[in-house]
Amino acid sequence: MNKRIKNNRISPMALTDRDKAIIVSVYENRFLRRDQIQRLFFRNTSLPACNMRLKKLYEHHFLDRLFKPVAVGSSQAVYALNKRGADLVAQILEIDRYQVNWKRDHNRVEFLFMEHTLAVSEFKVNLDLALALSASANLFFYRRGDKPLVTRVSDPSNKKKYLVVAPDAFFSLSIIGNGKSYFFAEVDMGTETLTRFAEKITAYKQFWKSGKYTDIYSYKHFRVLTIAESGRRLMNLIETTRKAGGKNMFLFTTFSQIEKHSILGQIWQSPIPGKPISLLE
Repeated sequence: MNKRIKNNRISPMALTDRDKAIIVSVYENRFLRRDQIQRLFFRNTSLPACNMRLKKLYEHHFLDRLFKPVAVGSSQAVYALNKRGADLVAQILEIDRYQVNWKRDHNRVEFLFMEHTLAVSEFKVNLDLALALSASANLFFYRRGDKPLVTRVSDPSNKKKYLVVAPDAFFSLSIIGNGKSYFFAEVDMGTETLTRFAEKITAYKQFWKSGKYTDIYSYKHFRVLTIAESGRRLMNLIETTRKAGGKNMFLFTTFSQIEKHSILGQIWQSPIPGKPISLLE
């Protein structure tokens, strides 16, 4: 026990399997709000129990605790990895410590970046919760957007040297009776211009058409999921995609639809008029 813990009278703790799962989940998402952790790991226990356990993980330096600036009142805690947590992740995942993609500086980010990362985390939390209740699908893999997922493709209009594919996540579902489906996820915060979004659609089309996607990942097909922050923004994105030549490869929904129904429900709209579909179709 180090001096800091002793002087502050912080009691020792024995890590549980749930503690370890929380630490790995925070690492995989980079940031998780307290309510997101509660929904994932404390569904059958009280909020005070969740807060007490997270406090211990923070006090023992497995997790770092951040607070978003707010104009009035206080914000709920946001959790990130800390040094002991990074060491533990290496043990749990059975990888060398240098392979753990974490540095202390990773926890010091601008407000808008944190908000976007937490929105991507919200997508993953809803996916995990839906799959836990599903008898039809399992998560084959999930990769949070980072440098390894960034790809350059040629601009078919020749207006630019290249276009960039930089998804917020890349994942696959193993669907019973229907094989595996692959998805790139884009969480739209409403800050990007529609012109820039149209360019993004063109980049994904070129990524598939050029064969570069198959060259990199060895898979043949994928879909691009975009989660909009409002119904109005959703319709604007769908219309922009339609004008850019996007078809059934692109699917759209909102977080409110995900919350109301399920991320695996029939809530996903394509630029082609028709009934919303499920990711399992």
